[in-house]
Amino acid sequence: MIKSEILLGLPGFQISRIEKREGRVIVSARYSGPKTCAHCGASTVRSKGRFRRQVRHEDWGLRHCYIEGEALKLLCRSCGRQSRQRLPGILPCQRASESFREAIYQQHLDGVNRSRLGRREGIGAATVDRFFQHGLRRQFAEWHPPRCPTVLGIDEHFFTRRKGFATTFCDLGNHKIYDVVLGRSELALEPWLQQLEGKSEVRVICMDLASVYRSLVRRHFPLAALWRIVST
Repeated sequence: MIKSEILLGLPGFQISRIEKREGRVIVSARYSGPKTCAHCGASTVRSKGRFRRQVRHEDWGLRHCYIEGEALKLLCRSCGRQSRQRLPGILPCQRASESFREAIYQQHLDGVNRSRLGRREGIGAATVDRFFQHGLRRQFAEWHPPRCPTVLGIDEHFFTRRKGFATTFCDLGNHKIYDVVLGRSELALEPWLQQLEGKSEVRVICMDLASVYRSLVRRHFPLAALWRIVST
């Protein structure tokens, strides 16, 4: 069997056969990675047979590529529940690998429209849009970590004539914008601050002298060791 890291970019698979079928490249592979319960994460599992999945993968040249993967059905001795072996790079209940979804995202981001990209890849325009939205959410999660930065800057700026003002929260430690929230009143900012994670870890806050901001900072960042209030 051939290891799959180089050919597929997916670790843990052993390729048994590569064939051309109806103009497509079909890669048959068996996953031999870790055996853990998908529910509790325990490694005390036993095999209950095998299952097969066919998923779309990155194109090989001008040919569409599909992976016919085989893995184990597992019974956990710890929690007593059954699950299927998780496959790296292939999310549960998905018909395409993460590599293929990323390729569609990048092509659409580069300007290839949905209809043309869908016809070229043999998928629907709605599927292209769904993969693109998935890519945007993943990219946003990388740019916008859920935890609040420890050195936070707060300032207001005019947004639009219809929307009025917005409040910008900056990650001053990394010199970048953390988030922008529409509005500058307590009513507008309270919901965003309520769901913000890591507020107890904020150590420095730099902001202007607005009384609204001072009130919010006292309530939501009580452990801030230093406030540096500057006039704008």
